[in-house]
Amino acid sequence: MKLCTATLFTISLLQAQSTWFDPQMLEQPALSKAFDSVKARESQLIEEWIRLTETSAPSGKEQKRGTYIRAELAKLSVVEIHTDDMGNISAVRKGTGGGRSVVFAAHMDTVFPEGTPLNVKRDGNTLRAPGIGDDTGNLMATLEMFRTLDRAGIKTKGDLIFLASVQEETGLIGMRHWLPKSGYNPDLVVAVDLASPEVWYGAFRIDQLKFIYTSKGAHTLESRGQPNPAHAVARAIEKIYEIQLPPVASGIGAFKLPVINVGMISGGTVVNAIPREAWFTVDLRSLDSSTQDRLSTAVVTAAKGASESIGVGFKMENKMGIDYGNALSAEQRRAHPLVHTATDLANHFRKPGIPVMEPSDAGATDANIGISLGKPSVAVGAISYKGPHTLEEAAEADSLVPGVKMLVSLAIACSVMN
Repeated sequence: MKLCTATLFTISLLQAQSTWFDPQMLEQPALSKAFDSVKARESQLIEEWIRLTETSAPSGKEQKRGTYIRAELAKLSVVEIHTDDMGNISAVRKGTGGGRSVVFAAHMDTVFPEGTPLNVKRDGNTLRAPGIGDDTGNLMATLEMFRTLDRAGIKTKGDLIFLASVQEETGLIGMRHWLPKSGYNPDLVVAVDLASPEVWYGAFRIDQLKFIYTSKGAHTLESRGQPNPAHAVARAIEKIYEIQLPPVASGIGAFKLPVINVGMISGGTVVNAIPREAWFTVDLRSLDSSTQDRLSTAVVTAAKGASESIGVGFKMENKMGIDYGNALSAEQRRAHPLVHTATDLANHFRKPGIPVMEPSDAGATDANIGISLGKPSVAVGAISYKGPHTLEEAAEADSLVPGVKMLVSLAIACSVMN
């Protein structure tokens, strides 16, 4: 079925526009049919959202969710349903040709460890459970977007790629594997991983460092005067928090960057001995590579200096280490029609009463990997939620339907309607 015969968009026209969204597209009969079908399924979708939230999916153990997602994809008009060796699940909805290909990525994993109670509690319009928003709600919305296009018989010129990624919460690991190695080369990357109506076009520089100190160990009675890894941990942390940070960057909402945070400390096995090993982690985030490199050097210098002054062994790990050498500048990223289109649609479908949103030069999602490769990339939100990464996480049930509508519209606008 053709959405419009008079061609609302042509390739040349789209390239000349700052946005690919024309509100008139929403008046097309096929889109009205699509939107009506989503609204009719609202109760069913919310119940499915709840079931998916209650399916445990800690990072690296997303298999149960993956099994469900793959089975649902098999019901759709997609091809090349594939689970790669990391556990990422992808499928392609083929276009008719001549349009942009777009990958819509939502991650399956949550930050919560195995055994965390996941029972969803509903209080009117509010759904409460760990992971209800980040990223289960967005995963649900992305899946329903592909279903909706099928139900309405909408064809796009460009291919649409569904990606349910893994281990996003532990360093964007799934997307780091999939995007360069999948064999696909999408023109645009959309990470569905924020709270509606946010749009991010940036990529925080992130280093997640682990500093490990070692010694031969000794009983407490023999410990006096001996080098202690715990002492090195304490000294290193003190020195790291003495590092002078630049002023807080603007244009990224409530976030305060650059920032250095010690998130984990551990070591030792008994109370009455020098630990043979002690360690801590640092999460370092900045807006640009030069600032990140300078602060990272300062952090590593402080951490290594502590090992030398105390006299213990030292090693370090970096879980991120993403190369942004090919990334477009902030100005280029902000000016791209993908950002304007995503922003226009997020504002069009935002909840009444919410102020008009401006996109942020922020980013800590799968879109970071697209940005690192120089691809036009954004992160968007399909549902409204708060309290991510906390046991008190909550989402608004009635945000799912407009979120799906927004994603459907974004897919059509970006891939060019046929």
